[in-house]
Amino acid sequence: MKFIADMMLGRLARWLRLYGHDTLYGIENDDEIIEVARKEGRVILTKDVALARKAEKLGVKVFLLRSNSLEEQVEELKRLGVEFKELFPANARCPKCNGPIRAVPKEVVKGKVPSKVYENYNEFYVCENCGQIYWPGKQWREMLKIDRRLRDPR
Repeated sequence: MKFIADMMLGRLARWLRLYGHDTLYGIENDDEIIEVARKEGRVILTKDVALARKAEKLGVKVFLLRSNSLEEQVEELKRLGVEFKELFPANARCPKCNGPIRAVPKEVVKGKVPSKVYENYNEFYVCENCGQIYWPGKQWREMLKIDRRLRDPR
């Protein structure tokens, strides 16, 4: 399932990308959101009732979310059938641009990451679209804590 999120759902869009869901974000105009969703077979994610109604009238699938919190938005999406599998960098999409991420040999990032990072890590990933480099450092460990909360909110 591919998504397009309206401007109220930027944090959710980034997390959906991390979970491997192809999620467009950044289009401000409602008509353009609807047109892109229609052309590309995307589900619109929104909190905007007017946008949801307009899209539905045009036959575009919409998930109208009610919550403001990331955790509750994820729960709403789970109830709608969206899967949230364990975070794994090789299955993620770039949280910045939505591009696919692939594992690369350490040598590929030499001189492109801080020397301490290069010395301390052996696992690297690169976005095929924007070239952003990722590694399982402190930020990744923090994301895994949030991941556990999102997938099992008990």
